[in-house]
Amino acid sequence: MRLATKYFKHFALMLSVTLLPAITANARVYTWDKYDIAFDAPEGGYVPFSFFQDPSSAQVNWDEMVMTLQHYIKNDKTNKKNLEERLKSRAMGFNMYDTEIMKIKVKGFKCHALEGTMPDGTRCIIAYLVSDKTTTVIEVVINYLYGNQEVAEDIIKSFSEGNNQKPNEREKPKQKIQKKKDAEKEKQELEKEKKRKNEKVYEC
Repeated sequence: MRLATKYFKHFALMLSVTLLPAITANARVYTWDKYDIAFDAPEGGYVPFSFFQDPSSAQVNWDEMVMTLQHYIKNDKTNKKNLEERLKSRAMGFNMYDTEIMKIKVKGFKCHALEGTMPDGTRCIIAYLVSDKTTTVIEVVINYLYGNQEVAEDIIKSFSEGNNQKPNEREKPKQKIQKKKDAEKEKQELEKEKKRKNEKVYEC
């Protein structure tokens, strides 16, 4: 199964990657110095190289996951209603289905997020992080294999802003990204369980 990378274009490589000893062994801190943003994510991510990129965006790729970032400036139209409409519009642009507005708490930001399924069967979370203290708005799009939703949510929750960039603390260590075979196995097991429950409902 290929991740839907064809949906993500024109992303800058303005991220620097630093390993911090204080974090779990399978997590790295990524800093977007231009906008004073930091977040942590699993090891193994790399920033694609190109000389022709938009400096307001960035991308990190893993074998089983792709994350893209876009920086915007807050204005008088940056409110819950407009952002949720924007989420739905972005989802339609990706031809996502089974979409649902979700709640993710991010310290220092107001977060508006949506999850759904991509046409190729992979999952996707789109989130807008609106800074509480600056004019920064970050659009985060994470495209991942089924079974990696917790990892994707943890990345979004870890975003922080400021001169002393330090990702928000989590209650538990970051899990590793599931491989394709493990994700598919978990998906099949959940589908079987759902089928069994449906069969019980229709029993005479």
